[in-house]
Amino acid sequence: MPSKATSFRTAAHGEVWFPDPAKARVLELMRYQCSATRSAYQAIHKHHLAGNDVKDYVKAHYMEPLNQRYVSDACSVASGVIQEDAIFGGKKNWEKVATGKVSREKWQEDRNNKLYSRGDRSLSGNPNIRISGNKILISDPSKKREWRGGWIEGKIFIPEKFKPDWSCYDVRLLYEDGKFRAVIGWAEAIQVPPPDFSRGCIGIDTNPSGLGVAEVDGKGNLLNFHYENEERIQFAEKGKRDADVKELAKRVVDKAIKANKPISLEKLDFRKKKEKKGKKEWKKFRRMKHNFLFRQIIIAILSKALKERVPVKEVQPAFTSVLGDLKYKKMYSMPVHCAAAMVIARRGMGIVERKTFSCRKADKARKGGKISRNLEGRWGSRTLSEKSWSWLRDCFLKPKPASLTGTCSVVLPKAGGTKEQCAGWHPACESDPTTGRVGWEEEDAPIGGWKDPLETW
Repeated sequence: MPSKATSFRTAAHGEVWFPDPAKARVLELMRYQCSATRSAYQAIHKHHLAGNDVKDYVKAHYMEPLNQRYVSDACSVASGVIQEDAIFGGKKNWEKVATGKVSREKWQEDRNNKLYSRGDRSLSGNPNIRISGNKILISDPSKKREWRGGWIEGKIFIPEKFKPDWSCYDVRLLYEDGKFRAVIGWAEAIQVPPPDFSRGCIGIDTNPSGLGVAEVDGKGNLLNFHYENEERIQFAEKGKRDADVKELAKRVVDKAIKANKPISLEKLDFRKKKEKKGKKEWKKFRRMKHNFLFRQIIIAILSKALKERVPVKEVQPAFTSVLGDLKYKKMYSMPVHCAAAMVIARRGMGIVERKTFSCRKADKARKGGKISRNLEGRWGSRTLSEKSWSWLRDCFLKPKPASLTGTCSVVLPKAGGTKEQCAGWHPACESDPTTGRVGWEEEDAPIGGWKDPLETW
């Protein structure tokens, strides 16, 4: 199978200097565009406008101090803010202002410290902020034209390790602690080979304090496991946390490179969905959705793997901890997070777990009279709702193997077969039991027949 070209965004960071007269004008442009961004945010979330209506709303107030492209970029930034109660400048900073710990001048500086310009291949790479060698030029839309050619000129230093695509690049100019810095973003295309699981896989389970890592061979058997512990990422300051997350991703990807194996990772969906009344989310997802750290770790691993051309396969994360706890935790004397990582690795290889534990109705009903199921393995037990057990059974499990030797005589029924057909089925070339108890038990037989989990995905 040929390699697949993948496009991703990458960024370079640079230091910027402006002379005093130019510095004041750049800060003024920042203030105007940040104000236009907040105006666009109000147009979207308060007045419920969309598309060109948002731009028309902002142009009515900001076309004089800004040009059309600055306004359009402000609307683009505002459209990316999905919170309906966002506080520009930061909620923590606002609480400090309210308690008198931070001055209003500092608060205003934090709210108005950005200038953004999207790239355009047809306009010399960027229409409003251009970089040429060690020079940075900021378009000045004012009528006074105090600056030569309508451009504010400054100096920029970009480390040599960065190689931006100057044919089309975004620039975000930031002002923090009395200094300017620039973040330049561009798209890169990288050829990534398809995952080859013939040699095995590296499974990763994401957690608030680190990563559970498990390596399996080509048949899904465990080779080794360990836990990448980084307690500091839960409470450290932003700079230290970002550095720890990147180091964590580097260690995992380096292990995959050394083993010459692809990575299997949880596919986490962080998109904000409208929750239905009474609908509950599973515990780990609630914790992940409200903790930006999970998103940051996943993105760091994907980005590092892409740069190193390591294939990554994302899999459905449901019930990985449950299956790891019931099947592998005590068997291999491993932490539950590493056991979950083993399930993720096997799932990435297309291996469907066997049901090696019993399932019985719980003696006591849950709140509201709902039925629950007790899953009891050789070394542990878990309790699931009837709906969760149905999903686990139909999509992520295969029936029990036969226990006694004998002649293989039963043929696999088609999907949608009757319960009697499914109850008598067992995998090809496995034994026929003398008791007739093979496949699903009476209490947990699939509704509508057993289905191949790979087909349901």
